[in-house]
Amino acid sequence: MDKEIKILAGAEPVFHKGNDTGILLLHGFTGSPYEMKELGRRLQVKGYTVSIPLLRGHGTRAKDLIPCKWYDWFEDGKQALFELRKTCTRIIVCGLSTGATLALHLAAHYQVEGVVALSPALILKGFSTSLLPYVPPFIRYRSKDGGPDISDEAEKKKAVSYSKTPIKAAKQVLKLYAHVKMDLPEIYVPVLLIQAEHDHVVDMKGAQWIYEHISSKDKRFLKLPRSFHVITLDVEKEIVFRETDQFILDHI
Repeated sequence: MDKEIKILAGAEPVFHKGNDTGILLLHGFTGSPYEMKELGRRLQVKGYTVSIPLLRGHGTRAKDLIPCKWYDWFEDGKQALFELRKTCTRIIVCGLSTGATLALHLAAHYQVEGVVALSPALILKGFSTSLLPYVPPFIRYRSKDGGPDISDEAEKKKAVSYSKTPIKAAKQVLKLYAHVKMDLPEIYVPVLLIQAEHDHVVDMKGAQWIYEHISSKDKRFLKLPRSFHVITLDVEKEIVFRETDQFILDHI
């Protein structure tokens, strides 16, 4: 039996009590709260209540993702949302990558005042998704060559994420994407989409699909010309922080 598994340094969840506006920040698949913490600190200074949960199977060891189902991550996000709702009258949900997909799923089913979808994951790049069902069972992981998709080398070295992806968990991610794709017409709240043009993880077509298929009248699609996938840590993060802050101000 494994000993108690410790959370990796920097991957700890965050909850900061502020005013009655809550900001829920959801990290990406194989990532951790680390990739949302700088944005969270900026929002704390503004006085908001900020929650950055650690999604199940993350922030410890890659093998801890293997037993997880996509609805486990959704349940984690939902519980964090409900916890914020106890004290907050307005909530904006912001997610990165798969965290953005979860944020959209939450907005389709529960009351939120807006969604910020950063590098939203709906269509993956560089991953033979059509072949996933046929991967032999003895192949359990896919290595993430080169580390997280961040153009800023200094930030890439500091990022806290897994160096490999469990194949079984990747199949669950695809199920989540397919499910949320059908949910998009149920989203009516304001949405800000921010996508890097040189993202090597998710396809720009996914963000475009989201933009075209949500029912929101108040929606904006911003493209970043220099960043890679993890835009909350990359070279244009100040743009991400500024635009997120302005979106929140406009919708609370």
